Amino acid sequence: MTAHQSDREAQDEGYALFRRAIAEGEAAAWAAIYQRYRPMLISWVRQQSVQPPPDEDHGAIADRALSRAWSALSPERLAAFPNLAALLAYLRSCVAAELIDMARAQASRERAMQRLEQRGVPTPEQLVLEQMEFDELWRVVSDAVETEQERVVLVENFLYDIPPRRILLRHQRLFKEVKDVYAAQRNLKARLQRNLALRQFREDLAAD
Repeated sequence: MTAHQSDREAQDEGYALFRRAIAEGEAAAWAAIYQRYRPMLISWVRQQSVQPPPDEDHGAIADRALSRAWSALSPERLAAFPNLAALLAYLRSCVAAELIDMARAQASRERAMQRLEQRGVPTPEQLVLEQMEFDELWRVVSDAVETEQERVVLVENFLYDIPPRRILLRHQRLFKEVKDVYAAQRNLKARLQRNLALRQFREDLAAD
């Protein structure tokens, strides 16, 4: 067997692994992808122009990038990735997107701290108003939930950022496979994006 043939077989085998994970929802295939490609994602973190804070664990960033890919790669989208190279390029873009989001979040936190410093210590009235705004937002979001699975995803994934695989382990009565967690996640996100009350809340917040 030539080196070219060996490389081709490795490419085909890798793509078949992704196909089983995405199209068939095979948990063992996802686990194999995690073991095989996680070191590659960690190396990509180090190569990006946007770098995380020094105390940020590169492995955790790679895990979040993989979680981002798992959420987005539905069976319907698999056709857009005809080979392993295309899938790996997408994983690399997820690493870049994760780092960009981290940089934006850090910048947002810094701006918020600057505003707090400029405003000084909030008054009791300001604290009450902020709590009322949070309570109203939570009511709007909670009202969009239609199933028990979505409520678990809302609290554990959206609020506490618990990965879908851990949610599956914690709630095996509600979810048979990890793809069921992702399905609940996608359905809830889509409903929140269409929610008129939530859209109005965001517009009012931006106007302030």
